[in-house]
Amino acid sequence: MIKIMDSQSWKLQDADGKQVEVGQVIIDRDEKSFELSGGMPPHKPSSSGRVYGTWANGQSGEYFPHVFNLRWVEMGIRGSV
Repeated sequence: MIKIMDSQSWKLQDADGKQVEVGQVIIDRDEKSFELSGGMPPHKPSSSGRVYGTWANGQSGEYFPHVFNLRWVEMGIRGSV
């Protein structure tokens, strides 16, 4: 999991449902590589959250997850079974 917000746990998934981790290199729509350094899950139902990272050319930025075909998935309350 990338981020814990209050009592909720979140994970970031790719289009195939596989978990994406910090440090993983992902590819954008233009096939440029981006190393994920973190993110922030949605803070309300109408939000998509953000992901942070660095491009191969050294520039860093903050983007909507859908730029990389990713999405945040809520895992529920920490400590629950």
